[in-house]
Amino acid sequence: MSSSFGRRWGVGGTKAGTAVTDLVRAVGGRGIDRVPSTRRFDPRRHRRVPGLLDLWLVCGPRGRPALPSDPERPLDAPAVAELVRRSGDVADDVRILADDGARHADLFTEVAGLLGHDVLVSPDGADIRQVLPGRAPEGDGGPLHALPLDRVTRQPMDWLVLQPPDLATPLPGWFAMEDGLVRPRTGVVNLPLATGVALATRADFVARRATAHRLGATGSELVTVSVTVRAGGFLIGDYSGTQQVRDAGHLAALLGELPLYGADLRLWLTWPSEPDEQAKLVAQAAELAETTGATVWTPPPGGRAELLGDRRDLRALDAAGGVAPWQAHRPRYAAGPPAVDATPDGLLVPREPRPRIVATGDAPADHAGSDGPGSGGTGPDGTAPDGPGSDGHASVRPAPSARPTLAAENRRADRYGPPWLRPGQQVNVTTFEAFVPVTGDLERAAADGVPSAELFLVAHLDPRSAPHRADLLRVRVSPGGAIPVQVLRSHVPARLQYLLGAPDTYLLPAGRLDRARVRDGFRATDDGGLRAVDVLDGGPLRIRSAPAGASGGGLPHDVTRWPAHGTRRAYALLPARSRGLAAGWLPLTRRRPAARAGRLLVEVRVPRGRTVDVETTADALAALPLARGRAERLRQAGIDLILTSRSYDRVEVDRVHRARDGVWEAVPGVAAGPLPVVLRGVQSPPPAPSASS
Repeated sequence: MSSSFGRRWGVGGTKAGTAVTDLVRAVGGRGIDRVPSTRRFDPRRHRRVPGLLDLWLVCGPRGRPALPSDPERPLDAPAVAELVRRSGDVADDVRILADDGARHADLFTEVAGLLGHDVLVSPDGADIRQVLPGRAPEGDGGPLHALPLDRVTRQPMDWLVLQPPDLATPLPGWFAMEDGLVRPRTGVVNLPLATGVALATRADFVARRATAHRLGATGSELVTVSVTVRAGGFLIGDYSGTQQVRDAGHLAALLGELPLYGADLRLWLTWPSEPDEQAKLVAQAAELAETTGATVWTPPPGGRAELLGDRRDLRALDAAGGVAPWQAHRPRYAAGPPAVDATPDGLLVPREPRPRIVATGDAPADHAGSDGPGSGGTGPDGTAPDGPGSDGHASVRPAPSARPTLAAENRRADRYGPPWLRPGQQVNVTTFEAFVPVTGDLERAAADGVPSAELFLVAHLDPRSAPHRADLLRVRVSPGGAIPVQVLRSHVPARLQYLLGAPDTYLLPAGRLDRARVRDGFRATDDGGLRAVDVLDGGPLRIRSAPAGASGGGLPHDVTRWPAHGTRRAYALLPARSRGLAAGWLPLTRRRPAARAGRLLVEVRVPRGRTVDVETTADALAALPLARGRAERLRQAGIDLILTSRSYDRVEVDRVHRARDGVWEAVPGVAAGPLPVVLRGVQSPPPAPSASS
């Protein structure tokens, strides 16, 4: 990028480090202590993100984007694309520094198509501001990060990623988004496949992302890895933009998290044309098989793997472009034959297909009946008998459900419920069925709600993806009722990170449970099978809050916290004679209560977010009628705030008072300190029982 371009149009030219970690204390749902301190956007102090070309635009005639140097001349998509080509690196993504960028989504999507790269824009209703890193003083003159800020709430909003229309997918972009900040990713460039991974470089990232999304799921016996071949080795790129040719040992190390030992590994690649490079690649494929313990499948030397879009599968072609069987490279000590067969029409198919009967209306015709000898047929509910279980009842194999069609919702669509689920998620647009794991009584879960401390339920397409020995409810989900975990467009709380990456896992948010109805259920048997339960009422799916004895007071994890900023004063009314604090949670109040005999009034300082605001939480949960909780009962009982036992040590005591003659009187000699420590020094032990009693 030329310096003249940066001076004229306010595009950042500083290549200093992004210093995103310095901003955690100023911005971010995980570390924000207050509303971030921001200032008006100043192009002279803009901090550039490496690999991202920033274009500063203003609102021109009729609301169209225009250059600050020529605000009366609106820009169309070809003009913006040409401006980018003349001014930046052709490999860069583009970020539009303009308020309400999403209002011109059609224009900037066309720009993305013309450039073949992603374009980042601010959401509708957002102003572009600049935020100072936490350690830098306001007047230091250093570069500042651009941040979309909600015009009403003044909270950070994430940039929207517009992908080229012909290559658009729900998969992530080159950069990570975190609470309004754009930061470079680190490590090896990889994209998720339904059963595997696609390795990419900066040059082919957008195209490989599109093809990766078009590949369908395979059985668990076949893992697919998409990789580019160069000089008889494997081309590996990282998010710094560099790339290197690596051998089979290095590739095996990169694939260490995939279940490869004893599996079949299909390499989605194009062979080199030079004979010596082909010989090297044959040796590398054999070494990969020995290192991983997998049978490695490749197209024949000189050929390539072709994506069949209509079947969402891969077909092998030979050097002349004709259909050819896949070739196997087996480890020397492989046990038994491969789990897949190479067919003459260039496909890999399971050697012994597992029974698969899809109960939904869009099932393929060849899956509608018996699956071969010994399948035993299926019932009308899409289950196959599995023989008698250890308890004498017949076990069944519920059929995995077909994947629903997905689409991104408008940001103004109905809310989901969990506050961290931002608007505009990918949701199902066709009805499908899924399996919800249940702990506790299955019939009660169907009638009163599935017990959960979350404002969503987890559902799986395949019952085998549920936790071992879990009872299951099979539910029918109408359009808009489920969000696929694999393409979540939100920062997921740390406690839920384990859900990410599962290709058949969906969230059923509390705000959409009216679109999920219980169909039937399955009870786990002692030998790990399932037994059908058909006495369920078929009503709407519900959530029942966590047990009342939990440290959260029977409330969900996602509650409104108090105080929102800084440290605030609160009061605890405790017995003067006691053995200490309650084991689960303690009620607090923001107002000083009246004096009560036999009680201590403990005046405390509560750090940000350490208590649950019962009033606000009850109001929020009232909008989720299918998520039953205790917040309203706590409010009716007069409880203002809840301090959980996990935060007892974080709350500092300022003063302690005793009731005397109807007024509070300060207890002398009490030193400030953590609540449990101070309380042990001022409470009296309960009287010991007398010998006569």
